[in-house]
Amino acid sequence: MWLPWLKITVTSYVDLIYYIIGRNKQAEESSPSTTSWGSRLFGWGQSAPAPPRGAEAIQAMSRPPLWAVIIGINDYHESSKMAKLSGAVPDADAINDYLQSELKVPSSQIRNLRDKQATRAGIIAAFEWLRDLNPPDFKHQDPILIYYAGHGGEVPTKGVQTLIPIDYIPDKQPPIPDRTVAALINQIAKKQGNNITVILDCCHSGSGARGDEDETTTVRGGELHPNDAPEGLDSHIVAGYKPPQPTGGTRGIKVAKGFANQDMNSHVLLAACSANELAKEDKKDDRPRGRFTGALLELFRNTSPDQITYFEVLTRMPKIDDQNPQVEGFHQKRIFFDAKVLPPTRHTYEVSIDSKGRFIVEAGRAHGITDGAEFTVYKNKESVPDSPLGKMVAQERSIKPFTTIFLPNSEGAPKPFEGSAIAIQTKVGALEDLKIHVPLETQYLPVFEAVARELDGAGPELCRIKLVENKAEAKLGIVAEGNKQVAFNVLETRATDYGFTRMPYTVDCVTDDLHRVLRAASHYHLHLNLEHFNNKIKEGIKIEFYALEDKEDEYGEDYREPVGPDLYRDGKVEIDVDDETRYGMKITNSTPFNLHFACFFFDHADFSITALNEMSAKTAYRKDPPLLKGASAEMGYGRLGIPPFQCDVPDGLDLAVGFLKFYFTEEPVDLSHIPQISPFTGTRGVVPSMDRKNPAWGTVIMPVVLKA
Repeated sequence: MWLPWLKITVTSYVDLIYYIIGRNKQAEESSPSTTSWGSRLFGWGQSAPAPPRGAEAIQAMSRPPLWAVIIGINDYHESSKMAKLSGAVPDADAINDYLQSELKVPSSQIRNLRDKQATRAGIIAAFEWLRDLNPPDFKHQDPILIYYAGHGGEVPTKGVQTLIPIDYIPDKQPPIPDRTVAALINQIAKKQGNNITVILDCCHSGSGARGDEDETTTVRGGELHPNDAPEGLDSHIVAGYKPPQPTGGTRGIKVAKGFANQDMNSHVLLAACSANELAKEDKKDDRPRGRFTGALLELFRNTSPDQITYFEVLTRMPKIDDQNPQVEGFHQKRIFFDAKVLPPTRHTYEVSIDSKGRFIVEAGRAHGITDGAEFTVYKNKESVPDSPLGKMVAQERSIKPFTTIFLPNSEGAPKPFEGSAIAIQTKVGALEDLKIHVPLETQYLPVFEAVARELDGAGPELCRIKLVENKAEAKLGIVAEGNKQVAFNVLETRATDYGFTRMPYTVDCVTDDLHRVLRAASHYHLHLNLEHFNNKIKEGIKIEFYALEDKEDEYGEDYREPVGPDLYRDGKVEIDVDDETRYGMKITNSTPFNLHFACFFFDHADFSITALNEMSAKTAYRKDPPLLKGASAEMGYGRLGIPPFQCDVPDGLDLAVGFLKFYFTEEPVDLSHIPQISPFTGTRGVVPSMDRKNPAWGTVIMPVVLKA
């Protein structure tokens, strides 16, 4: 991108934002305070600021010490009574490609089984291959990955969960029971250590699987026969193995109590869904893929596995419709693969000590550094990774556009050193509120200036905006509309999956207008995507959505009641909009809690957030919860007096998408910081609060598709 006033070409977002901020700071020192951002940006005759010190890359270890078994099964035979899959083999291939291409794991350290290779005997032999690895190739506690994509199922009446191999035949060739897999994992852990990651992209139970499919999805689960896992099966493997006593809902592949590695100490399990949900694959295009594996790989391509814990996968992975991935294991707070698998190159940033004794790292907001990011400091490249000087954690207030400041007395900080050192980011910080894609072209300079203004700001109300070059990573795209305006493309898959790809508004390509829209978009995406996974609430709350009909009782009093079927079907509410119909909802609470709740409508057409019921803050007096355990509450009709609501599609559109989001809490919580009016309404000076509290302890989101 050519910058005429600087007479240079920039090739990255970081360089461009750096020059804009540097240029503006120079102008502030020499110009009256009333000078506009635009005139300062396009000023002539001043020298350009020095470019930022770019991050250098260093090579990681020559051979990552990761060993893997990767299994993918599509082509189930008719005699198995299992539906053929289309995405399991591509998923396994994608995992294999990621390990070899991105992490540089040699093919000799991976055992790949596809379709005909993934027999019962072949899968068991692959586990035994991991168990029997020996030095010098394998060292104790080297990372091990076991990945499975295919059908899973549960033996009726026995509660035995299984992996279903390619050669499974009901009552003849059995599946692989969870006790067999757990015993094999335990054998591996006893010899090789507990740095084992198990990833299962399959169902845990096949019940109801076939009834939940349509032309665009296939369920990775099947129904088994009662005699498919007889007593004594695999006795040579499970000898000495004592299954754990169940303490609630069972899960596949648990490590038994009494093992040398107690309970879930031998491995960490990542599962595609909860025990009562179905793992699905999408087949609506030419690239069928499992929803869970696709989301997991998207996360890993944006966040290096050596910077994220297993538990953080749940909060950072893209939202998956109708599936709530699970992580289990004693070591779920451990960095992935115990931080022993590094990306092939690692970026280093220069570290210096200023006159106040503070450590200055040459990386800041423009580099994607956010609150909580962790850095490990080394004297030089040669000392990586064996001789760290210390660790430092970034705090929001100390992150500048291109540098981050660390105090010398912070916990774990290195001792003062002579000269300079280097830092490597070893853990990611808080998620960005919004990722946007903007072409690196001169006509979009006001957009970059709006982003630069936010990056160069200060205070707790800053939003976290990140520019991304890969459009697939972004939630919002900004494109030119004529010579002087811009439009907004919707890139968030939870909206585009329903066919909503463009917002019906344009704004002038002026920094102030763009800044207002970006702040509102950031607030919208922050609160839409903030979720707290609470399975008791997720599985214990039932929400029904109805059209309402006006009635009159025998005393002449008006009231409303539901009419027609529940409109919340197949994971979404779909409405043919008219001007008259009013709507309401019924919420049934089967959890063990008495609950307060708040409901908001997130309108993806204009970034407005509307509260649909009263939001009660906590006071000195106890407030009765409106949703008692074992009972129901209504919105739009019934005893609570919550008004009904109507639906509309903006002019010029034949379809719009929004989301109903519920917060459920045991205590009243003030959520008044969430609602906002649309930034496209013309109201100026209204900036949403960026309060980052997330006090709710359970959330439910319902997509709403409105058709004109």
